[in-house]
Amino acid sequence: RYASGELSTSWELDVFGSIRSRVKSSKEQFRATQEEYNAVLVSLTAEVATAYAELRTLQQELLVAQKNMASQQAILHITEVRYNTGLASQLDVSQAKSVYYSTKASIPSIEAGIRQQINALAVLSGLYPSDLYTALKDPRPIPDYMKIVSIGIPVNLLRQRPDIRSAERSVAAAAASVGAAKSDYFPKFYLKGSIGFAARDMDKFFDHNSLTYQIALSWTLFQGRQLTQATKEAKAVLDENIRQYNQTVLGAVQEVDNAMSLYTNAVKQVVALRELVVQGEVTLKLSLDLYKRGLATFQNVLDAQRSLLSYQNSLVSAQGGTLSSLIELYRAVGGGWQIDQNKNE
Repeated sequence: RYASGELSTSWELDVFGSIRSRVKSSKEQFRATQEEYNAVLVSLTAEVATAYAELRTLQQELLVAQKNMASQQAILHITEVRYNTGLASQLDVSQAKSVYYSTKASIPSIEAGIRQQINALAVLSGLYPSDLYTALKDPRPIPDYMKIVSIGIPVNLLRQRPDIRSAERSVAAAAASVGAAKSDYFPKFYLKGSIGFAARDMDKFFDHNSLTYQIALSWTLFQGRQLTQATKEAKAVLDENIRQYNQTVLGAVQEVDNAMSLYTNAVKQVVALRELVVQGEVTLKLSLDLYKRGLATFQNVLDAQRSLLSYQNSLVSAQGGTLSSLIELYRAVGGGWQIDQNKNE
């Protein structure tokens, strides 16, 4: 009875670096995928931060409306007293009520917007709205938006943005693929070997005389047009990746410049609106004093009330917009958020 057993294997000898180039291409492509993942994280963080900024902005708008309602109610009481004593007409009372109820009517839409932003934050965080509502329902100040952002030199920008790093890795992967395609022009060498046992009797199967082995070297020659076409395709992919890299860099520089300009001008707008609110408060106080003394009509008070509410809403909106601009600037430079563990904001 004849019995045999054999284990065989073969290796490609990477004489001209074809295998090394393909391994490098795969590694660079994997790193490019990692950078794409990082880019998604940066965008997600920016979306969460923006939604939070919008939530706090709406809550501040709600506080502004409630504060103005209290002031308008007090002025309404003054007009009623003056009307009852014959010092004012019913028109003053009616106009005061219209301003008061107009402000009151704006509150439900603001509250609805607050709930929507909490729901949006819950979705972005992968939670149910009820899990966040208790923690976020109470009004809180708009987070500090007066920050000095370190942009650095353009080289640092190229290092920070994940999309640029991903594009760079893709270029490196494509370049390695071109190198592998060129290496395929050279012959390929294969080392093949086998080892085993063969015997006619099972009791002598593992005897050293039954040992069999074989070592062989083979190689393939140039394959003609197939390799030429593969090289052309690899070069075309490399050229496309280089163009994509250049476009990504140009887009990144544009985004950073736009974000810087938007943030800078948003800060200037906030500074101007703060002064406008101060003057609005002074105007309301002076017009109300003159009205009480019978030296001015109630129309001046109405105009001052409406203007002050508008100014305060504009200021809160600008403050929230400035914070959103700051978040966008951080996103444009590739992140850079720092979490303060001692703060809840």
